[in-house]
Amino acid sequence: MRRHIVGIIAAGLLLAGCSGESGDDKAKPKATAEAAAETASVSPVKLSDKWVPKLDAAGDKGESGVCTEVGSPGCVKHITQLTEVVYDVETAIEEADAKALYPRSMKHIDGVEAASEAYVAAECKGSDDNALGDSACAGYAATLLLGPATLSMTLQTDEYSA
Repeated sequence: MRRHIVGIIAAGLLLAGCSGESGDDKAKPKATAEAAAETASVSPVKLSDKWVPKLDAAGDKGESGVCTEVGSPGCVKHITQLTEVVYDVETAIEEADAKALYPRSMKHIDGVEAASEAYVAAECKGSDDNALGDSACAGYAATLLLGPATLSMTLQTDEYSA
């Protein structure tokens, strides 16, 4: 008889445990609502949704061979437009107070800014020694030409790493 009572109690406990009914159901919706509110208030900034399409579009705007001569007016205009988009992303990161969330992106933007300053300092605009190749101006122009495409990937990498 004792075995039957222990068996019945054990079966009853198993059934109670497997039913999912814990008696705390009233607390669960409140806890879930509170957790959702907390998540919404501290969810990280996600700038890639807005800026990746703009960065990708900026890189697609140039004519084929526009920077064969990196000091030509067409190339200067094109890399200026590309650099402006990169600077716009920098402004968006700063305005969102999200520098800590985008460390790789900020480092890349700093590299683009340094290349832009070096391009100007080396007087690459209009220079005769600007053929795409081994010149310093070509290196600066390459960094500026790839700036938006690389930043597009870097923004997403920063967000996935956060």
